[in-house]
Amino acid sequence: TKFGNTMMAARFALACLLVLAVGVQGGSAGCCCCTGACLYAKSPPCPCPQPPPGQKPPKCELQKVMDTYLSKYSALVPNPGLNRSASTFHPAKTVAQSNGDATLVWEGTGSWTAGFYPGLLWQLANVTKSAPFRAGAIAATAGLAKEQYDTTTHDVGFIVFGSFGNGVELGNMDGAEYDTVLVNAAHSLCSRWSPTVGMIRSWGKKDDASKFEVIIDNLLNLELLFWAGKHTNNATLTDHATAHALKTGELWLRDDNSTAHLCVFNPETGVLATPCTGTPQGYSAKSTWSRGQAWGIYGWTLAHRYTGDPRFVGFAERAAQYYMANADPKTLVPLWDFQAPANESWPDTSAAAITASALFELSAATGKKAHYDNAVGILNGLVANFVVSPPSTSEAVFFGNKHDDLTVTGGTIIETEYYTFEAIRRLMAAV
Repeated sequence: TKFGNTMMAARFALACLLVLAVGVQGGSAGCCCCTGACLYAKSPPCPCPQPPPGQKPPKCELQKVMDTYLSKYSALVPNPGLNRSASTFHPAKTVAQSNGDATLVWEGTGSWTAGFYPGLLWQLANVTKSAPFRAGAIAATAGLAKEQYDTTTHDVGFIVFGSFGNGVELGNMDGAEYDTVLVNAAHSLCSRWSPTVGMIRSWGKKDDASKFEVIIDNLLNLELLFWAGKHTNNATLTDHATAHALKTGELWLRDDNSTAHLCVFNPETGVLATPCTGTPQGYSAKSTWSRGQAWGIYGWTLAHRYTGDPRFVGFAERAAQYYMANADPKTLVPLWDFQAPANESWPDTSAAAITASALFELSAATGKKAHYDNAVGILNGLVANFVVSPPSTSEAVFFGNKHDDLTVTGGTIIETEYYTFEAIRRLMAAV
């Protein structure tokens, strides 16, 4: 009967909820009583309830997120927005509109985040084999070619490797055009190297004689040097990247495994001008900015990939230990600063996404299941708690970066979008 079928469907839905509950709240183990991509594909099989006649199991939450990525970014590729060229503008974050919607803010090619959007499109094209995503990635990447000559910032690594590097690594764009841009950009970045300090300058003019500032974020720019060094047999590029990453591990990691954000050196002597306690993007000088902690985990794991040096695994594991011990135990998503006060207790989904992606790679590099389980737990926390859902609307998939825009409770930044999808890709590759 209709009533009987309704009751059967209700019992099935309840049973699914009960079975799936094991994977909620940051869990690293759960059930795949659903269809499509599943967070728990490597977990032991569960006794899944049988759906009523004529019905299919529900779609997995991870598959829903992937579908949302495809839907939202498919809409952006052919139409970035009014008077915006796909090659010169890139989304950086979302802001609130008067009607309550969260819409993307587009910035020019000089923005340090400009490489994330084309990089995300390369990821989407790689996973879906979609011609429109590939065309969009090529167009968005092309506009960043001029950045290869920028010697005024260390972020040339983020900008150029995020776009052209992903084109080579994920889009099979091997060839003179992309390779030349990457190598030129690597030499631009290397122009900020100081043999006296033994590091690459982050902030300020490269010939500034008053101070030499280095931030932990710079670890991510090193991939440009590692890649170019490997592909051109240039030991100098590789050696500079290795030395920078090692010194960051030696000086930025504190005794409790938290990290500083900024260290300032005397450019003439190479000596630390002040102890590495600066955290200008965090809450206070001695606090721990969670995205900076995530950059450390990711950056040292990346350095190990290119060098095989076990010291980088040690640095990454120490930083990861602090992250796991201090993130929200229910979601594994940290506050924007681990020491943020109660009136500024905003989560930072970008820190979680960066860490999850890094831990999937760290697990593959070390063979340690604990890193994989922690990555799954963090990704579950993001998927279960920070996906934009009705009645809220947004051009982005996630929310949870209020610290980056105090006007938007449900806002986000492109880093969250990029690194969460990268974490999903790495999860799928590990299954």
